[in-house]
Amino acid sequence: MRAARKLILGETWTLPAAIAVSLAIAGVADAVSGSHGWWHDAGGFVLLALVLAGLALALRPARR
Repeated sequence: MRAARKLILGETWTLPAAIAVSLAIAGVADAVSGSHGWWHDAGGFVLLALVLAGLALALRPARR
């Protein structure tokens, strides 16, 4: 089971967790802004920024 988890998710859970949190934040922001709110125009850029922040978090050097 451990080998399958490492094969699917890699060595870290940070990136999949960050992407899940980004999608959850995007879903809430979309629901709050309405059908023609600010999310309609800028939502893709906000989601991109959230995913890139999660990637930066996942790639930060491990502190030992």
